[in-house]
Parts: sequence; structure tokens; C-alpha cells
Amino acid sequence: MLEVSNSQVIFNKRVAETLLQGNHSVTLIMVRPYDKKKPKVDIDPRITVKHVDALVEGIKADDWEKEQAKMIYQDVPMWDSRQRNMMKKMSMAMTGYCEKLVQNKEFLKWMADEKFDVVYTHMYDFCGIGLNHVIGVKAWVWLNSGQMMDWVADQMGVPIIPSYVPPMLMESHSAMNFYERTKSFIGLWLFRAIFPRMVPAAETEVFRKHISPDFPDLYELSKQCPLVMVNSNELYEMARPTLHKIVNIGGLGMRFEDAKPLEKNFQTIVDSAKKGVVVFTFGSVTRMELMPEDWKASMMAAFAQFPDYQFILRYEGEDLEQIRPKNVHLSKWLPQSDLLKHPKTRGFISHGGYNSVQEALNSGQPIMTIPLFGDQPRNAKMAQQLGFGVNVRKTGLCTETVVAALKEMLENEKYNNVAKRISGMVKKKPIKPEELLLKWTTFLAEFKF
Repeated sequence: MLEVSNSQVIFNKRVAETLLQGNHSVTLIMVRPYDKKKPKVDIDPRITVKHVDALVEGIKADDWEKEQAKMIYQDVPMWDSRQRNMMKKMSMAMTGYCEKLVQNKEFLKWMADEKFDVVYTHMYDFCGIGLNHVIGVKAWVWLNSGQMMDWVADQMGVPIIPSYVPPMLMESHSAMNFYERTKSFIGLWLFRAIFPRMVPAAETEVFRKHISPDFPDLYELSKQCPLVMVNSNELYEMARPTLHKIVNIGGLGMRFEDAKPLEKNFQTIVDSAKKGVVVFTFGSVTRMELMPEDWKASMMAAFAQFPDYQFILRYEGEDLEQIRPKNVHLSKWLPQSDLLKHPKTRGFISHGGYNSVQEALNSGQPIMTIPLFGDQPRNAKMAQQLGFGVNVRKTGLCTETVVAALKEMLENEKYNNVAKRISGMVKKKPIKPEELLLKWTTFLAEFKF
């Protein structure tokens, strides 16, 4: 897996730790593609962790994040030159780290000598599929850390019907109007025309250059995948066709137990809330301190209009200290799960990352989404369609829209009731994601289909 964010490491760690419960010997290969600080995630010491540096020249994590921040807080269309340049850089980064790994003969020998029974490879790119082919493991799993990616569905033969299955990067849910269905159809056509020529084609050339001139095309090789695991759940995922080899493990490793006691500083904040607490974070990828200044001012002004609620923000900057109202509290780290499960918490403000949406449901909390990039607009629409989410589009973010969304989330009991109902359904689902992961892995290891 790539060490690109805490959320990705956390999901893969949950997969690894679940496999431990089935008495499997687990090795987690963590690849560092650029000079980003290593994620601070505690991993069970019984798991063998193999850190591999595959730093791509010319890519600096800090510069990348700042460049990304300039775009994600704006409404930049896909055809904009900045989007194309970002996609080009991402493709170069994927190809660059892959070439580093393929040239690392010591690493390839180590992988072969380990004689793995089952290999999990991440859906980010196709390098893992090629590496697995090199070491000759037939039993492998294509792991999706969010909803099933469009290229995974396409390669597995899962029908993508654009009239009600929008592309991953489209801001829509399954109930589309004619204009949205047209966009969905065009988006699917463009994806099929462009994507295979990007990352999979470039990474195929890496293997043909360093391994063998007749190395199989990675995009075609991916069609041989015996099993796909998706970090989603039929109870809240948008309706779509599926196949027998698609296994949903959404909510894996998320505990339903009551919140652990809060540290004194957080407990003091919670105790001071007359009506409740609202938790606000944009996850581990996005740096909130890089938000536009007008966003910061609008949010502080909006939160000030809810003096009976305490707002707890994960925020690493210092600039808000002078303008924040008394009911806004900043922290560089949050006990997020414990705060969301606290009985005084009344809502969650998030960027709409899939893990955050699932955590809101796991905790039975309504969510106010401010989607920024990637699949987040689609996730926000999903939450809105299901009835536990209120959406604020970044193009219209101002004090008035934030106040209106907060009032809707906090004062309309519908959102809280729906979140609690779905949470209860997930909790009592007859077959747990941990059981699915363990049994299918054991089955795959034995029969290698």
C-alpha cells in the first residue's frame, strides 16, 4: 500500500489486524512515494511491517499539498489546464514510484522468497498487480478503500449503467435528471477512452522495460482478478449491479462500543455545551489551515450564531486563535471516534471522505458535508439522498449557507433519526465485514480460483 494519508494506512491496518484474528501471518508492505511525513498510526506488533522507500524525484509533499489546496477549495472543472496538469503529475508519481520498486531487485527477491499465499493490492494504481504477477501468486484481492472504483468495476465486468450509476468523480446520486444522466453517460465514455492510456499503460511500459519486453498489459492482467473487496456496505451504498466476486467489507474494524472517557481538556468543552457538540474535520489529506480566508471568516461567523453548541475543530494552524468565537475550540489532534460517539455530540462537519461518512453512520451522527475533491461530492450526494446528510457546495460557501445547513442538521430531527436507524442496521447486520474478510480470504487461499 502507498503511504499517502492516515486514512489509507488506517484502512489497510484494519484489514491486516482482522486477518490476524483468523490466525493468519500478515505482512504489510508500506511504500513511501514522496517525502511526506510517515503517518502516525499504531499497528499491531504481531504484523510484519515492511517499509519501502520509492521516492519520486521532483515531487515534494509540501509543494504538492499547497498546489492541491489552491484547487480543491475552488470549483475547477475537469477540462481546466490545472486539473490536467495535476492528473499528469499524479500519473508521473505513480509511474515513478512503480519504476523504483521494479528496479529494486532486493525487494523483488524478498517478495518472492516470502511465498505469500494471498496478496492484497490497492486500487490506487496497477503496479501491485504487476508485482504480484512477477512473484506468481494466483490468489490475490483487489482492495478498494472506498466505494468500488470505476476501473475496477469495468475490468471485473460489473455493469456501469450511467442512467443511475454516476461516475465516481461526478457530483450526483442515483436519482438523476436528464441533464445529469447525459453528463453521466459522457463521463463514462471519456473514462473508458482516456484512463487505460494513463496510469496502466505507463506502468505496463515500466515492467516491459525492466522485467520483460513481452510482459502482459496490466489493464488486461487486472481482468484476471479472482476477488474484489470494497470498503462499502449494501445498506447505504447507491444501488448498482454487482457480481459474486465483489465482497463488501464496509465498516471493517470500526467499533460500536460506547465512547472511551475523554481527556480532561475535551471533557471540559463537552461539559460546557448547553445543547451539544459539533465535531469538524477535513480528514488527514486536506490541511484546513490552507482554506481561503473568506471561508475561515464565514465559518467563524456562522458558528458564533450557535452559542449553545460547542464546535471542536481539528486545525493545525494558529491564525484562527484571534478571530474564533468562544464556542469554537481548535486542536491539532482529535479523539474523533470517541467524540462522535459521545451522547452530547449532535453532528459532524466533514469534507465527505468515504471513511468519514462511514464513521458518521457508525456513530449514528448526522453529517454536514463540504465536499472538496475526488469522490467526496458523490459521497455527499449519497448522504443527502439517504437522508442523514446536509450538503454545502464549496462554490456557495458563505456565512448564510453554513448557518442554514447547521440549522437544518441540528434542528430537524429527521437527520438524526435516519443516522441512528442506519447505524442500528449496520450494527445488527447478520454477516459482519470481519467475517466476510476472513472467510473469503481463507477460501481464496485454499482453492486459488
